[in-house]
Amino acid sequence: MRFFPLGLTWISLASLALFVLSCKTATGVGDDKDLTLHLDAVPLLLKAADTLEVSTIWATVLDDGHPVPDSTRVSFAATNGLIDAEAYTMDGLARAEFIPGASIGVAAIIAQVRAMRDTVLITLY
Repeated sequence: MRFFPLGLTWISLASLALFVLSCKTATGVGDDKDLTLHLDAVPLLLKAADTLEVSTIWATVLDDGHPVPDSTRVSFAATNGLIDAEAYTMDGLARAEFIPGASIGVAAIIAQVRAMRDTVLITLY
């Protein structure tokens, strides 16, 4: 029987908890338990009420670590601006364009695939 020092076990568990808590990717439940959705926005800082500035929103959708089938629908919604309502994946990636609203602050971009959701925040100045 092997015994591990309490300190080493505690550090390992604490490290695992920090990794899980810091992971931004949303994971599925039920039939979609191996589905992951991760959002990125480029850029993350836009001038408010400037219809010439846009942010490209990238949704990465994986099933058990592999890209989902092409043409998987990703639905988008946004606060404080306009975004394409939906986009379809190709090689696990879907892309939408966000146009900032008139108010200074933070815009939340929400994406959904099946029962999965993820959010990315864009600062409007």
